[in-house]
Amino acid sequence: MGQQPREDGAQSVVEIYRDHEYVHSTDMLYALFTDRKTIRAKQKALGARNIRIDACRKNAEGAVVSFVRELPADVPGLLSKFLQPWNTVEQSEQWTCYADDVYQAELDIDIAGVPVTIEGALELEPLADGCVNHVYMKIECGIPFVGGTLAEFVAIDCKRLIADEYDYITKLLASA
Repeated sequence: MGQQPREDGAQSVVEIYRDHEYVHSTDMLYALFTDRKTIRAKQKALGARNIRIDACRKNAEGAVVSFVRELPADVPGLLSKFLQPWNTVEQSEQWTCYADDVYQAELDIDIAGVPVTIEGALELEPLADGCVNHVYMKIECGIPFVGGTLAEFVAIDCKRLIADEYDYITKLLASA
């Protein structure tokens, strides 16, 4: 699964699909994704600064997680009107717990001052020998001419962060 760019009229859309397999249970992954200390440490390891956790609440039905951080970007000149070397990124996650140890999250990500919409979903699904995290992201930009370039740039950075997060979590679980 990969990245699939397309144009919907004036709207540029890039979709990202990834499956990350783990040798640990969905319960263990869900606990990591919804733990305040783990979120902060993970974001720091991913290069973020000025990390602020606004919400990290769990109940029997799921969890609400939201945090803000500044992330670095190696911005090409063409996109410097839209992105800075450091950008404030707000992320909110609405987690739902289902039967059979399945957990799903709806994601909304906002890059302050950047005219893109980022939505996504995570689904933690049990496997016989662990679990898989199905990752989906959709990046949209409606700006004519440079919208496709901006959406592609943001998508490339999202792919890097998704891969780096997987590496971080894999190493964290291996050391546990």
